[in-house]
Amino acid sequence: MGCTPSAPATKVVALLCLLTTLGILFSTLWPFNPFPPNHVSWLVETNGIRVGRRGVVLSEGALRTSSSASGDEPCTLELWIKPAHTDSVSTVLDFYEPGNPWRFLLRQYLTGLIVSHDVPVLADRPRRIKLDVDDGLRQNQLTFITITSGRNGTRVYFDAKPKRTFPHFQISSDDLSGQLVLGSSTVISDPWSGEVHGLAIYPRELNSEEVLQSYQRWTEGAVAASDLDSITFTFAERGGNIVRDQGALHRDLAIPVTYRVPHHSFLTPPWREFEATVDYLWDVLRNIAGFLPFGFLVCAWFRRSKRTSHPVLFTTLLGCALSLGIEILQAYIPQRESGLSDVITNTLGTALGAVLVPSWIGRKLLPRG
Repeated sequence: MGCTPSAPATKVVALLCLLTTLGILFSTLWPFNPFPPNHVSWLVETNGIRVGRRGVVLSEGALRTSSSASGDEPCTLELWIKPAHTDSVSTVLDFYEPGNPWRFLLRQYLTGLIVSHDVPVLADRPRRIKLDVDDGLRQNQLTFITITSGRNGTRVYFDAKPKRTFPHFQISSDDLSGQLVLGSSTVISDPWSGEVHGLAIYPRELNSEEVLQSYQRWTEGAVAASDLDSITFTFAERGGNIVRDQGALHRDLAIPVTYRVPHHSFLTPPWREFEATVDYLWDVLRNIAGFLPFGFLVCAWFRRSKRTSHPVLFTTLLGCALSLGIEILQAYIPQRESGLSDVITNTLGTALGAVLVPSWIGRKLLPRG
């Protein structure tokens, strides 16, 4: 007796609102685990570690070669790896400094590499400089990567053979310093999987002959820290949670029990998330479309229940609050990213869904009372 003719339809819309909200929470917060296991294990028959589908090895503090104080000295990076996959893009190695989270990145791009470093230009707007090395990596095959850099540019070697030379790209010992993360990024979850058999950093540029000699020492199992300034990890421990630096200063790495992103993103500003790529555009469109049903149904419920005289406004505010809450929670889930771009696009999707309610589409889709 006390129900209006539209009460059944209003209850249906309310139920759809609840189901849509639960669906959004599930899809954005899954797997709901802030402390996932760290998938890093020691190899048994040889020196090295295996990084699983989600693993990380990191330095607790900043790594710095003792000669890198001037910031512009030449350098060499050696990395001996065996990728588990060659069909994706992921971060193999990352150096972090406060205010410059992507100081130096080494990423696997399918069978090639992307080497980049961020150069501070304006506040919060560093300029990224990168080089691409196509092909060379093979799935489940060891590859010894050497990157040397000095005044004449940067040269990349695979298994001591020159791969490419970049005369206008330079990195320094200062770029190869800070907190080191191996197997993922320091700011977002970008896991790489495979085996790591060696890592070394020198505050000088190795010439071609020295690159070959170093490669031979590594492959023959005779490598050791070449000087006091170098950082050398042979991964010979075969157990425990510490990877020891063979140099004199013992700048060791730790293998955490749980997988974590050391400096997880927290409401990253949109201008730092923006990328002029198709993937970024697709992500924007997906975030807008994902909140369209929420905006449509919540606004429909407000209009039917007559709880407010401004259903579009209240619906948009609810969508913004829901998205903001999700992004804050995602900052505590290592597998997720927390950024304000999603809040903006989700809110836009909510508003677009809300304005569809009084339209011809809304009249056709909504149940009649």
